[in-house]
Amino acid sequence: MRSLARECVYKYIFSRLFNPSDEGLFAVLCKDLNDEDKCFANDLLSAIDRGQDKFIAEIERLSIRFSVNRLHATDKCALILGMAELEEFANTPVAVIINEAVGLTAKYSTENSTDFVNGILAQYLREKNNG
Repeated sequence: MRSLARECVYKYIFSRLFNPSDEGLFAVLCKDLNDEDKCFANDLLSAIDRGQDKFIAEIERLSIRFSVNRLHATDKCALILGMAELEEFANTPVAVIINEAVGLTAKYSTENSTDFVNGILAQYLREKNNG
């Protein structure tokens, strides 16, 4: 199921914030996924790797009162994951992408973080669609 694949990617990009050189961790996190979901997880991670600097700049721009360095790492990971999926996976319904990112935030972050992540992704999407 793609939800599990997203969670594997989320955990991996969170880990990379603290230990960027642990390449073997991704394989361990994805070991229980079926082949289709492993492929999706790899594609999502590649999309994140290609656009991470851009996504961080967008988070910084859209987080009006917060420096990206002050954000909870868990929130930053959910936003990067959501933005990458919004950019690269046009066949996935937007509502699913945002709900999955918010769901990961609800599971791994603070009580108030879900509204923040939802708001940033909604604004990102509005600007993407109007730009």
